[in-house]
This record gives sequence, structure tokens and C-alpha cells, in this order.
Amino acid sequence: MRNKKVSRFAVSLVLATMVGGLLAGCGSEKVEAPKNESGSKSTAASKEIKLRVATSFAGSDPWVSAWTEAVKDFQTKNPNVKIVDESTPVNQEALRTKIKADTATGNLADVMFYFNGSETKMLEESNKIVTWEDELKKDPEWAKNFNTSIVDKVKYNNKLYALPYIGFYEGLFWNKALFDKFQLEAPTTYSAFMKAVDVFAKNDIIPFATSLTTPYIQEALVLSLVGPEGQKQAYDPSWAPALDMIKDLTEKKAFPKDALTLDDDKAQALFSGEKAAMMFNGSWTAVGLSKNPNIKITPFPLVPGGKGDNMIVSGFGSGWYMKKNDDKAQYDAALAFIKYMTSPEVAGKFAAIGGTYAVKTTDSGNMAELLKMGNAMVAQAKDFVLPIDSFVSRESYTEFLKGISYVAYSKKTADQVLKQAKELSGHN
Repeated sequence: MRNKKVSRFAVSLVLATMVGGLLAGCGSEKVEAPKNESGSKSTAASKEIKLRVATSFAGSDPWVSAWTEAVKDFQTKNPNVKIVDESTPVNQEALRTKIKADTATGNLADVMFYFNGSETKMLEESNKIVTWEDELKKDPEWAKNFNTSIVDKVKYNNKLYALPYIGFYEGLFWNKALFDKFQLEAPTTYSAFMKAVDVFAKNDIIPFATSLTTPYIQEALVLSLVGPEGQKQAYDPSWAPALDMIKDLTEKKAFPKDALTLDDDKAQALFSGEKAAMMFNGSWTAVGLSKNPNIKITPFPLVPGGKGDNMIVSGFGSGWYMKKNDDKAQYDAALAFIKYMTSPEVAGKFAAIGGTYAVKTTDSGNMAELLKMGNAMVAQAKDFVLPIDSFVSRESYTEFLKGISYVAYSKKTADQVLKQAKELSGHN
């Protein structure tokens, strides 16, 4: 998940280690797993189980309410299972820090909802994570819930370690009321986008809300310019004109005056507070923005000479991992929990809040119009790519982000920034 949208700076984290044990019942008794009405398997038996679960559904995450309800309902249906919720906010790198520490100490949670892609490497190397192919074959009815094309895209080294669930998309959010006030066309073409930048800048409205410390606009510009194949060529010199466009936008006063010190949360606040007319960001922001009927979303427009027409940054950057366990009751309880979370009924409650999904969902009828627009944008896109940071080393991407601000203010050239990032791209 890109989930979201996030600061790159690490914060300190106090880890609470909890060990699941046997509190009651006969040691030889195995937990049975009959089907229940939710689509999960009941683990009702005399053996009490503590199931450690680590996810990003914490803090200000929009899915906290759906997560809390799902955990409560699962425990009601399975009274012998105690969920030890170790969920940690994804922002400020806290979740990544926790999972890395748990991996290093051999103390992984039974179930994790965590980043996939390059982040899967350390979990694979721990040799403590289940691959899902066998379990999906054993339960074809459950397997039918998943979009097979998405499942294939999230494999790591041709193995499925993380079951895809909530996906994200990135797009150009714009405020129709502000555009209508100045009789501007929707920013669906680059000329309309640039005209809007000029008009808003002249009328003391921030044209484009962004931070230059944790920006997302480079994702849009690179993809629009070089297309999906070019985007895969990390830090290729062909990206340079896209970075130069950021410099051009800076000179046109497209960004907030304090963009060099502004964080992404404050940039979002400028847009949601109608002090800025546009913002390129992710579906995680759409939940809050959907309360304003004037907020719309469209793919970032094709830049002059670009190859990425109607293509978007989207994907399933997180998924459900499960730890291997020789204790069959513990293993079955973890599996039952994941099957419950990926059932259409539970996934439907998450979908009503936002995101795009790799599993079938039951329509709750409560989805906001902006969220429907976002899902339609994904469905109509010609192609989608994963964000740049999903396939490059963190060290190189940090250098790349830092370099964008230098390019914006003519302190470095785009070619210099790309070369420096490229030199680090082989490091993990």
C-alpha cells in the first residue's frame, strides 16, 4: 500500500513482544476449522490461542474503524482466539521499523499486513513465511475471491508470499469550484493544467499543493513522459526532462512558498482547506477529500511528447503474510483469520471506506462519489505501474527525492541527480 502516503523519516519505536502460548485445554487437542457464515473458518475449540497480528491499521489510518470491527467480530465467532493487535501506523516508517526488528530477532507476528515488492526480500530470507500457492489450491472457493491477474503481479521471485488486498492509485485531484470560479477547463490536458497554474498563481491561490521533501508529482511526470517501459528503467537519463518540469513549475510559482519545508500532511491540508486548487496524491487521501463534493480526480495529463497517455501509478503495495508454524492449531487460527479478512463481506466494509481491491467485495451501498470516480479511473486506465520506490533501493530513492528539491531551485541539474541515484541503486 502506498499506503498511503508517508514521511520518509524514521521514528523511535518501543516494541512489545508477546508470545502466544497454551492457556487451557488438552495439549493433544487440535483446533477444528469448520466453515462459518462469514466465509472464514471457525476455530472454536477448548484450546485458547493468542494470535499476534501486525498491520498498518492504526493511528490515523482510514481503515481503523473497519479493522477494529473485523477483529471484534472474528473473536466473537472464535471465542478461543485472542487477537493481540500489534498494528503500527505506516507513517514515519514505524511499521517498517517494527517488521524489520521482528525479522532480525526471529519474533515475527503470526499474521502481517505489510509491504510487498522489494520489502518481501527480508521476509523471504528469514525462511519463516508461508507461500500461498498450496493453501489456495486446497480451497478453490476461497481462491475464486482473488483477481488472478493482480495475484500474478505481486509475486516475488515467482512465489506468492503476500496475498493482495487493498490497492492504491495515484491521481490528480482538483477543486471544481475553484476551476469554475475562474472559468477554467478541467486539467485533463497539459495545456489546461498549465493554464490553471498561471491563472491561480496570479490570483493568490496556490496552484498545486505539494511538499518538495516528500513529493509525489515526480511519479506523475516521469510516467507521463517516458511511459511504463521507460519508468522501469530506474533513473534513466530519459527522466531528466520530467525533473526539469518540476523546476519550470517552481519558477511559475505553482507550489507553496514553503514547499521545501512543508510535509505531505500539511500539503494535503492546503488542498482540503481550498487554499490550493490541485494536488497529485494517492487514494489514501480520497477518504477525507470525499466529504467535499467539489473535489474531482483525473489521471495526470500527458506531457508534450509523452508516452504515458491515460496511464496511472497504481498497485497493491501491501498484502497478507502468514508465519510458518509447527503448531497446527496456531497455524489454522492464523489461516482462518486471513480467510475471514479476505471474505467479500469483510472486504466490502473496507471498500466502503476507500481503496481498490484484489478480492471480491460485497457492496455496502455507502461508497462516496469521489471513491467511485477513483475506481473508474483505474478501470479505464490503459495501463498502470507501481511507484518508483517499489523497485529501487531505499538508499537510492532517498537520494532521488532529496535531489528533486535541488533541481527545483537550480542547485543541481536533473542529469546530476539521476546519476547520483543510479550509483546507489544497487545498494539495499
